[in-house]
Amino acid sequence: MQNKMTVLIAICWLFLTGCGESNIIEDLAIIEAVAFDMSESKENPINTTVLFPTVTKAGKFDSTTLTANGKSSHDTFLKLQNLTNLKIVGGQSTILFGEDLSKKGLMNVVKTFTRDPEVSTRVKFAIVEGKGEELLKKKIPSVEDNAEYLYTFIDKLGSQNKVYNTDKYRFLRDYYDDGIDPVLPVFSYEGENIELKGLGTFKGDQYVTLLTLSETQILNFLSGDIKNGELMMSINDEESGENCQILLSSINSDNDNKVNTRNLSVEVILDLKGSVLEYTGTMDLSEEKYQRQLEKQVEDYLITNSKKLLIKLQEYQTDPIGIGKFVRNRLSYERWNKMNWNKTFSNLNFKVKVKVDLTNTGKSK
Repeated sequence: MQNKMTVLIAICWLFLTGCGESNIIEDLAIIEAVAFDMSESKENPINTTVLFPTVTKAGKFDSTTLTANGKSSHDTFLKLQNLTNLKIVGGQSTILFGEDLSKKGLMNVVKTFTRDPEVSTRVKFAIVEGKGEELLKKKIPSVEDNAEYLYTFIDKLGSQNKVYNTDKYRFLRDYYDDGIDPVLPVFSYEGENIELKGLGTFKGDQYVTLLTLSETQILNFLSGDIKNGELMMSINDEESGENCQILLSSINSDNDNKVNTRNLSVEVILDLKGSVLEYTGTMDLSEEKYQRQLEKQVEDYLITNSKKLLIKLQEYQTDPIGIGKFVRNRLSYERWNKMNWNKTFSNLNFKVKVKVDLTNTGKSK
């Protein structure tokens, strides 16, 4: 609530003291979140839902949602203005995209507010399984404000895994850059919770496949260096043969990619150091030989799952890692420009090498 009040005060101060038309706070509907979906109308294919805070006569905070269909996002905003006695103004911190719209392509919507000064470059983007409208309207007992909850949720994710840093700036940067595709977190709203399902990867501006939470962990390591990261994995205990859990913390990893320009193959090299925070297996990690065995198991886990992830990305011709940028930087402009990167990427040969050093055995069960 404190964050919400700070944002409201800052925005209202801007409107009250800025040049041009003055605004009275009681007459404003300051948007907290927007959801864009496909509508069922062919004439008005875009469905837009806005959520903004209101204050009751008793002084209590509440929220209101309005929905309209239109030919474009700007068309729907004009129609939304006719659904309330308040003046709807920007200020949104989160923009949601429904699943169907995301699969069709987002740029027709996104490009309409790329130059809108009311839409910050740091506004958070996310995909919703189903409709974004339904998530904004859903009443969840444990969530006081869906918009603020989603913003802090995405912000927290970005601080834990850099691949979740998904705002307007990054989406547009990766969309327009050669050799990398955008990603967005995917949420669902089944039951009485808003749940993170994983990471949606794009081919151009089209959402093509969902990466699970465990796949997203691997993607995070393949996408660059990691400082103070974490990794949870399931492995087979070599002593008992049973499945066990291991949690590595304080991970620092160096990522290197070597490109062979002759046969266009890529070698991904990970050098990882971390501490064992939790281990549910039977090996005595105070003994060095068991530490070495565990390091080998972690290496095998990362190699196996990295290869599986790369095969999946090749199947959908989506490159959220940015392998294409490494290849592009090693080729001449003419050779890169003539290349069909999507087709080349889907047939690219990958090698994965991992070196793990467990610097602290931490705690076991």
